Amino acid sequence: MSTPAERALAQFQAEASRTTSLMRFGLVALLALAGVLDQTRVEGVGFWVVLAAYGLFAVGWFAKVTRRPVAPTTGLIATTSDLVAITVLSLLAGGGGTLPTLAYVVIPVMAAFRYRPALSAGVGVATLASFVLTAAIERPDITVATLAAEAAVLTLVAVATFLLSVVLARRATRIRALLADADALTAQVLDAEARERRRLAEDLHDHALQTLLVAGQELDELDGAEAADEALRTGIREIREVVFALHPYVLDEAGLVVAVRRVAERAAAQAGFAVTVDGGLLPAGPHDRLLFGVARELLTNVAKHARAGHVRVAVHDDGGGRTLEVSDDGVGVDRSVLAARLADGHIGLASTRARVEGVGGTFTLDTTAPGTRTVVRVPGVAPS
Repeated sequence: MSTPAERALAQFQAEASRTTSLMRFGLVALLALAGVLDQTRVEGVGFWVVLAAYGLFAVGWFAKVTRRPVAPTTGLIATTSDLVAITVLSLLAGGGGTLPTLAYVVIPVMAAFRYRPALSAGVGVATLASFVLTAAIERPDITVATLAAEAAVLTLVAVATFLLSVVLARRATRIRALLADADALTAQVLDAEARERRRLAEDLHDHALQTLLVAGQELDELDGAEAADEALRTGIREIREVVFALHPYVLDEAGLVVAVRRVAERAAAQAGFAVTVDGGLLPAGPHDRLLFGVARELLTNVAKHARAGHVRVAVHDDGGGRTLEVSDDGVGVDRSVLAARLADGHIGLASTRARVEGVGGTFTLDTTAPGTRTVVRVPGVAPS
């Protein structure tokens, strides 16, 4: 599973692919307009056949990048096709000085959005070479000054778009660094929270709870202290509940599934619903403590608000990640009410989502079906 930084970069690349694909439609329209306005030079049907083929390619490539983003190296196929199409269409229209040659300026712009500086510079050089070759072949009478002036304009565009790609690359690097810092800070916060919870749990268990247990043993030896004994035992149970909530030792001793089952059974006893916990023995994972905390938060919400008759909890591994699913048949979640609660400062779910996404996981809340279904997935390895 990817980290937030990797997902952000992939999203940026996908948006760049879609943007350049949309620009290609504009390029096809520009070439068609050039053909219409320069009909004296466009002879025969060759120009329109090639343009139609290029238009079909534009449609096919847009469909491809919409379904799934392509890597920059694969994108070079599209850039090469652009150059070949413009060069052929320029030759069919009469070569240098014709309207189709104006389309060359679009190629470096498209490359700046799609490629890193080195590839962007390479596309600019290839574009300039194609333009000069087209002008030289079809216009042997062209003066050096005219060719130099037209090439200078294209060179300026290529340099400007190269500099744009440098800026975009630096910005992407900075964003990756910031997201990596955020990942590290999130991990540190989670570790600090776990350490503090463990310290408090150990203090309660080793001092307050032991003192109450000793007091209980002494009350056993007295007559007529049943009420005090019952109150003391109630206090002992409550402290044990707090100790478990602060630091679930069963998570360390028996694993995630057993710990989640214990929390689910407590929530079921509290709210009066039936519960099913699915999951076998799993090896310890890097984010088990986080998943346990998420399960506790979700089950607490179910117990307080869902009015459910049955709750299902599942924990399993798949595809290099670990998934927690909590679903209930209760009253569901009204997203407008949820937004209002967030505005009022009830940030339990928002905080839970942020912690999951902070380690590169996903948090999906489905309220379309009867009840509520929440699926949380975390990577199988800790972020480096």
